[in-house]
Amino acid sequence: MTLVDKSRFVPTPVFRARRKRVVVRVRVEGAPGESQDAMVRDISAAGMSAVARVAPPAANDLVTIALPDGSTLWGIVRWVEGKAFGVEFDKGSHAAAPSGLIAG
Repeated sequence: MTLVDKSRFVPTPVFRARRKRVVVRVRVEGAPGESQDAMVRDISAAGMSAVARVAPPAANDLVTIALPDGSTLWGIVRWVEGKAFGVEFDKGSHAAAPSGLIAG
């Protein structure tokens, strides 16, 4: 039996949704009465990365994202680092989003 040399093993990459770099101002609404502006840095069909103007929503918060054209996305905050945060979109949320904004 031949042993496999682990040093030559290259793991299969975990594929993520294709992201599109953008700079778009959006309105982020979290808990009732809490909303603020944020700048989206990149966006995909699965989620987005943004920077909050003040304090970002907390990890695991449910948020609604109001886009400049009036359409809305919603999802859950998956990570927070300083004022930056990432949102994973609800799968049905991005169906109504403008096709030019979301990579996918």
